[in-house]
Amino acid sequence: MKFRILAITAMVVLLWAAAAIVSASDQAAGKDSTTQASPAVAAVEKPAAVLPELKYEFDPVVDGTQITHDFAIKNTGAGPLSITQVKTG
Repeated sequence: MKFRILAITAMVVLLWAAAAIVSASDQAAGKDSTTQASPAVAAVEKPAAVLPELKYEFDPVVDGTQITHDFAIKNTGAGPLSITQVKTG
C-alpha cells in the first residue's frame, strides 16, 4: 500500500515538473498562453446541433412490443456534425 502511494506521488511530482518546464520554455520563446489562437486554428468550422424536442414520452404499450421514435437533429454550424454516442433514458 505504501509503495502504491509513493508511486502515485512520484508521478504527480513528475507531471508537475514537466508542466513547469514546458511553461518555462514557452515563456522563454515568447509564447503567451493568453494570446489568441492562430488563424489556422481559429478558422476551424464547428458544428452546432439543434434538437426541437429533447425527450419523448411513449404511450403505454403491451410488454414486448417494439416501438420507435425518430428525433430530428439539425446542424446549424458550419462544420460536419458527428453523433458518436446515443443513450436511452
